[in-house]
Amino acid sequence: MKKFLFLLLSLTLVLGLAACRRDDDPDPDPDPDPDPDPDPDPDPDPDPDPVSQKGPLYIGTPEFSGEFINWGTSSSYDIAIRDLVQGQGVVAVTDEGEFVINENVVVNVSEVEAKMAVEVDEGVDKTYRWEIRDDMKWSDGESITAEDYIFAIKMQSAYSVSQAGHANPNAGIDLVGHDAWRQGCYGEWDEGAWVCDDDHDYTADPLDFKGLELVDDFTFELTIDGSELPYFYELAMVGAGPQPKHIYTNDGEFDFLTRDEHDALGDDDMHIGEWISQYISKPPVSSGPYVFDHYERDQFVRLKLNPHFNGDYRGHKAAIETVVIRVVPSATDIEHLLNGEIHILTGVVEGDKINRALEADHIQGIYFDRIGFGGLFFHTDFGPMLDYRVRQAIAYMVNREEFVSVFLEGYGTLINAPLGIGQWMYQESTRVPDELISYYPDMDKVHQLLDEAGWDKDEDGNDWVDKATSGYRYNADGEVLYLGWLGTETDYSDILSVYLTGPMEEAGIDFFARQAGFDVLLDNYYFAYEMDEEDRDYHMFNLGMGYTALYDPYYFYHSDWLGTTGNTSQFEDSPDAPMADFSEQVGQGFSWDPTVDDGMTVDELTETMRLLPASESDQFLEYWDALMLRMNRLLPVLPLYSNQYYQFCNTQLEGFHMTGFWDWQDTIVDLRFVE
Repeated sequence: MKKFLFLLLSLTLVLGLAACRRDDDPDPDPDPDPDPDPDPDPDPDPDPDPVSQKGPLYIGTPEFSGEFINWGTSSSYDIAIRDLVQGQGVVAVTDEGEFVINENVVVNVSEVEAKMAVEVDEGVDKTYRWEIRDDMKWSDGESITAEDYIFAIKMQSAYSVSQAGHANPNAGIDLVGHDAWRQGCYGEWDEGAWVCDDDHDYTADPLDFKGLELVDDFTFELTIDGSELPYFYELAMVGAGPQPKHIYTNDGEFDFLTRDEHDALGDDDMHIGEWISQYISKPPVSSGPYVFDHYERDQFVRLKLNPHFNGDYRGHKAAIETVVIRVVPSATDIEHLLNGEIHILTGVVEGDKINRALEADHIQGIYFDRIGFGGLFFHTDFGPMLDYRVRQAIAYMVNREEFVSVFLEGYGTLINAPLGIGQWMYQESTRVPDELISYYPDMDKVHQLLDEAGWDKDEDGNDWVDKATSGYRYNADGEVLYLGWLGTETDYSDILSVYLTGPMEEAGIDFFARQAGFDVLLDNYYFAYEMDEEDRDYHMFNLGMGYTALYDPYYFYHSDWLGTTGNTSQFEDSPDAPMADFSEQVGQGFSWDPTVDDGMTVDELTETMRLLPASESDQFLEYWDALMLRMNRLLPVLPLYSNQYYQFCNTQLEGFHMTGFWDWQDTIVDLRFVE
């Protein structure tokens, strides 16, 4: 059996699953802004001379959304900034994806290790005690205390914060008392809805997050709800990090409110959620290696060294004084690297760019198999996309193999399920990819599937023949088969559009294609479920999915997350609403193992996987196989490729090291300019 590592989900299960929804407007009210930009008149154009030995360090990025604190759903580009200004978590991840106690923060390491080894009976709660160092400081010199760790979890799951636009306030979701805290009242679930206890006396028993306990200034306890155990990644449930309580409460002016208290506020009353939201694009203090200095939208983020950072889990500290993360267009990013305008460019996938960088004497490169994939992501909750057969028809339209060849030029692999070729499950599976449907261009199957899905009429109600004869497809209700695609303004989208437009037209689909900025795409992708159906234009989006080492598909595909930004496809395949029964199709090009998956839905599979003990990696793999088989048929996303990620760095730097679990912001503490 493979020795399974305790793995990490970026510590976000406790501290929030992402960051925030971007507001295109400036701060809602500039007058109460408690922390004006410390550099109100910065150099608006930090273009460097050709790279010098002394820095600053320049890093290229495609773009930002401007969401640099934990607020719900930030892009990976924003998360890199966030990681640099947030640190001192009690749990860390190594470059091999191993989940470890941060011995540079935690004092009672042996006590925590002993607790990890304890297996509690089913339904029994489990408490972890964390004792932290007493000499850690925020970048403003204030002491980091246990109260900041407790506050972080409360902040990322409070009712008032959710009412201020936090898109994913689910920190501490597996801890005792989360639901009441998240809902802003004591109560219980009743048929999927939280019902407040209107008779509760909050004077005698104030609302609190029961699973969080402040022991003393530098000790706190987190209690896992026994109903959530066992869990394949138990340590992730308690992997907390600090947030600055003194800033986010304005030194005690603001506190968390119950639902009734919040709802009683006047329109002009400021509350803690609104107060914190003013810092979305300008983190006020840092616990990480760098301090936020300035953000110029669509141009750059500038960071300064944090003198109070006590190091990563190994004790390593950054040394480069200033870091500038510059927006460089994907069409010219390699030119910026080769010309010396940036030192580091990561996540390069295009073959031509890779070859040019590898040939340059002043550029060093490393690569690793991606822990993720690129694909065409569907919204499955409205219009034609409700029917998986329409999604399968699209899969048979697109010449994915040719697209991968043209786009990646030999540096990628065609895939047929939402997986990364760097995942250990993929590397050890005996069923995936062999038993997956390999979708290939076949217009006969496209027509068959669209006919079966009910899109078999022309505008006059006659049987649809072909595009030339019948025009667009309609259903029996006279609705036209309309599909909208929203892509990014990148080479990726430019190439993909060629492989979408022609086949869509031939299939009789009224197809609308648009390319826009990444922030526009993310806003439509994450939040379209909040819109009325008649106002929704897009059914599909080309994006990438980057898994972390803690792989828990429950948070991506389970129906518990319908109506949230977690289940971005708004996809449901549950026992009460199974999307399809494929068991009858065994022997007709389908492979189905009744000993493992016997018609299990995605909800059942994801629930089963996460409740396995960490020692049962073989069984985890069996259910992962079954999940991939079902996802391959239901297609909430059409996978296109997984690939090798190339990372490039100017040779004037040393210490550059990245893996699938270790990004540039993780290696920054080791980077030095060569003397």
